[in-house]
Amino acid sequence: MQHSLIALLIFLGSLGAAQAQTVAEVASKWGLLGTWQIDCRAPVSRSNGAITYLVTGGKLQMQRDFGGDKNAGNDTNTIVAAARKPDGTLEYTTVFPSLGQTRQQTDTKGSDGRRRALSNRNVDTNEYTIKDGKLVSNGTDSLWQTRCR
Repeated sequence: MQHSLIALLIFLGSLGAAQAQTVAEVASKWGLLGTWQIDCRAPVSRSNGAITYLVTGGKLQMQRDFGGDKNAGNDTNTIVAAARKPDGTLEYTTVFPSLGQTRQQTDTKGSDGRRRALSNRNVDTNEYTIKDGKLVSNGTDSLWQTRCR
């Protein structure tokens, strides 16, 4: 009986491991990979940044391009955690070494495939830039982004 219990526990443990997904797999299945902008027809700029999510060396990366503005935050950062929530949103955590921050963002997807941030917060300070789908600075809704490529 004891051996059967141990065998069952080992089997269940291996089953759970087989179902575990990498950060890149979670993001890919949700539909995050690709380049996103507010307006794909307009040039990349500080107000119309191109955010690209891609897998490099097995790691999920976020590349931010805000055009020629050297102070706009053009960089590449690693997404270290991602989970699809029961409500269909995607929550992911990104390390920004150049900012000295780790941020957690939750995105929702519209029926037309666009996405927008419902929340974005500094993990260390719990300070939000987006909360409940609104910019904390002025209360306006976060903007929808379209996958451009």
